Amino acid sequence: MARILKFDDRTWHNWHFTERDVPIAGRYELHRAVTASLADMRASASAVQDLIGKAFTERRRLRAHGATWSFSAAPSVPGGWPLATGYANQLFALPPSHVDPGFTGDRQGLVLCQTGISVAELNMWLEPRGRSLATTGASNGQTFVGAMSCSTHGSAIDHGAIQSQVRAIQLIPGPDRNLWIEPASRPVTDGRLAAELGATVMRDDRLFAAALVSLGALGVVHAVLVESVPRFLLESHRKRLPAGPELLNAMRSLADADFAASDLPGAAGRRPYFFQSVINDQIDKGFAYVTCGYRCDWDDGHDLDYSIQPKRSPGYNLATVVANLLDAAPGLTPIITKAVLADQLSPINGRVGSWGQSFNFTTPRAGTAGASVATPVDFVHDVRAIFQAALKKVGKAPVAFACRYARKSPGHLAFIRWPQSVIIDIDGLDNNATRQVMAQAIVDLRAAGIPHAEHWGKLNQATATSVRDAYGDDLERWLAARVDLLDREGEYVFGSDWLDRLGLSNRNF
Repeated sequence: MARILKFDDRTWHNWHFTERDVPIAGRYELHRAVTASLADMRASASAVQDLIGKAFTERRRLRAHGATWSFSAAPSVPGGWPLATGYANQLFALPPSHVDPGFTGDRQGLVLCQTGISVAELNMWLEPRGRSLATTGASNGQTFVGAMSCSTHGSAIDHGAIQSQVRAIQLIPGPDRNLWIEPASRPVTDGRLAAELGATVMRDDRLFAAALVSLGALGVVHAVLVESVPRFLLESHRKRLPAGPELLNAMRSLADADFAASDLPGAAGRRPYFFQSVINDQIDKGFAYVTCGYRCDWDDGHDLDYSIQPKRSPGYNLATVVANLLDAAPGLTPIITKAVLADQLSPINGRVGSWGQSFNFTTPRAGTAGASVATPVDFVHDVRAIFQAALKKVGKAPVAFACRYARKSPGHLAFIRWPQSVIIDIDGLDNNATRQVMAQAIVDLRAAGIPHAEHWGKLNQATATSVRDAYGDDLERWLAARVDLLDREGEYVFGSDWLDRLGLSNRNF
């Protein structure tokens, strides 16, 4: 039977150790039954409601989290109760008979995912059944709900972020409320699924748009309904190319003609499904490491071997050792950074895999750090120049800059906000110099007046002012939805120090 276990931990850290020694008042884990059933899902939701009631009574902040993959303080709840959801990972295909008659999507591809299901687990469940996710981040260690809640960007150039695949959300905002939220403009179920989950159906575009990227501030997301697509193969290529005008034009426009002129690796006249360019003038001036993935029809003879590695594989803390070494001896930075790039960006020539096989199934390594901003695609080179200048100001730092792309994504607080967006990453080893580059880059980006939004789940420099500047009226809509969904106790319980600082919650109620 579903149950919640309590542990007397007094400190908490995230998976990357970018947040560590966070004081907490205890820790909880949500567990599923051995045998999957909707009855157990209902019992699980009831257990969550009981815990929320306890938090209301004791005036204790409660924060559900998945794999704690976020580099930022998004899952952190100082003085409160973290609720780990990763053991609550049931999956069910929605019968087409339960779909609303007016739904125009893929009725065969709807999947109910409990809150703790990881992207890797979802891939491995879907693909042998002939289905696939259309997009994910470039790693598979996150829980799907955690990635959705922080608006993790997709890695397919003509798709939105990960939440663009979500069609309904089971949200628990209080001890006496269990909601099944769908957009009124596109209802998806006929109500029977919600009834079996003990949930009340709410069809409301505004509340759905708020809950898609909730940052954990609207309650506990207990399940989502995901629309999958027929499975496909991705043919991947990577090559070191001159960063000449043709490639730079392609990075700024994503137009087919510019792609053709830039002679992308493996293109043969095809438009890439996945496109990434890593340009680091401090390491390899005048060249780019370009990765392209091309969507191909499924081959029934393809072997679905995922070869997942153990969570704590040998060398787990190597990145921390290297980061500490570079703090002590910064002169080694160019040598080590170039070696890391050479290892991570080695050539690929026509490797074929399913979507789930094409990205990293291993867990992250301690001692790494990442930051990301999204901006309109035509600003890509302006932002790259600002980031390179920030690195030059700081000096030697073990970082690399990468450009990936996605379409404008649903959700009031989706950070992919422009019709065609570029996401520019600063990734590196987590030491003082890396943190300084990340901070300086945002200072200079704001000074330049370039429209942008920072990734909620990565290290960022967000403030209440910058969040308001980035999201404008959408922020007001999200805040109004939060007031409508939560009572006064809930506004406090589902807040955190991080949300308070960003103006998204308030300690006083």
